[in-house]
Amino acid sequence: MVKSKFSLLGKKEYKLTENLTIHIPLVSEIRNCFEDELLYFQLVSIFTSTPCDAMVELDDCNIDYTKVTEYVFFIMKFLGLVNNPDSVSLIHWHMIFPYIDIHDLSVEQKNDMPVVIDNDNNIVIDEKIYLQLADLLRQMLNTSKNMEYYKVPEEETRRYIIDRQRLKRKRQFERNKNQGNSMSSSLDGVILLLVNNSNFKYNFKAVEKLTIYDLYACLQQIYTDREIDGIMSSYWSGNIDLKKLDNSKLNRIIL
Repeated sequence: MVKSKFSLLGKKEYKLTENLTIHIPLVSEIRNCFEDELLYFQLVSIFTSTPCDAMVELDDCNIDYTKVTEYVFFIMKFLGLVNNPDSVSLIHWHMIFPYIDIHDLSVEQKNDMPVVIDNDNNIVIDEKIYLQLADLLRQMLNTSKNMEYYKVPEEETRRYIIDRQRLKRKRQFERNKNQGNSMSSSLDGVILLLVNNSNFKYNFKAVEKLTIYDLYACLQQIYTDREIDGIMSSYWSGNIDLKKLDNSKLNRIIL
């Protein structure tokens, strides 16, 4: 596991810059109902997804996804929000940005680069801040940046990758349609696994009071402990030589 870039354990907010504070929601906030969970993760994805995640959509617009930077891709999506702010659920917006009103934001050019500014002309998000923000949100939700196939110079290979992704999505759509339920909670399985683990000290009621970051940190810690216990069992049975193993593999501290 990559070491944390941000100190988030036990925190409900993180001040990224003077003009940008990020809320770290409780599990209960996200899981108030399934619609809340869905809308929250959809909104977060605007800040965390990459051109590789949208290669099909970009191709439909005759845009080569490998020619679009992460920041420009973000601006493309964010413009849709600021141009139609009433389409954004303010409840879920403030679950990410507690002190900013989306109606006060706009995208302007500064030094030939688009930036997000507020009504006082303060820069809220530029490219450097965006990259930090995206990493922060990914760390909160235990997700990784998708840059797979981003550096594919051959046009024929890119076309193959895009067509394969398009077919994969079509099959997934058909599978969901046949099952009659295309949506499911991404947190239910995590909570069920943790509550039924003897090393997790929370029940179904108490887990609601954890932040989403703390929940995923607990999950990662339990996975790490399980992996190390497996390595040590193999060592004691004579199936593995610890001298040939990277010491980091035996570090139980994940942060």
